[in-house]
Amino acid sequence: MALERFLVGVLRDEAAAADALQTTFTRLIEKGHLVHQQDSMKSWLFRVAFNEAMLIRRKETTSKKHAEKVAWKFQGQLGADRGVDHRLSQSVHHAIQQEDIKQVRAALDQLPLPQREVVKKRIYEGLKFREIADELNVPLGTVLARMQAGLKKLKPILKPTDDQT
Repeated sequence: MALERFLVGVLRDEAAAADALQTTFTRLIEKGHLVHQQDSMKSWLFRVAFNEAMLIRRKETTSKKHAEKVAWKFQGQLGADRGVDHRLSQSVHHAIQQEDIKQVRAALDQLPLPQREVVKKRIYEGLKFREIADELNVPLGTVLARMQAGLKKLKPILKPTDDQT
């Protein structure tokens, strides 16, 4: 399929391309009815696929930068003056990421249930606010308010303290 080859060429990763392709077809199901002509449908699909590919790239870049930042903080804590190797092993990176995940989960557990539900569905499940509202059978405004309140409460909990920076 031409669209799949295009995404593999853009992302240079078959798994990421498959994810982008799946999301593209999800968008087609959701919004394809808005495109009326056959020629414009093809260009619309490629544009959506490209945008999804760029979103995946941005997420990968952000994750990579975060891992490097955490690694540098960890290295600084160990003390570069003691001859600590500047290259941390993959197992150390993994351990640091697991600790971050534990901190986020603990912070989420401190939220009231309605806010926690919305935040988890948005972040972990990737649902749109409208989908969350439909699933929870509450108005869209309520979902948006719960998300905003939840994130506001999470910010100070997850903010690094002076001894962690």
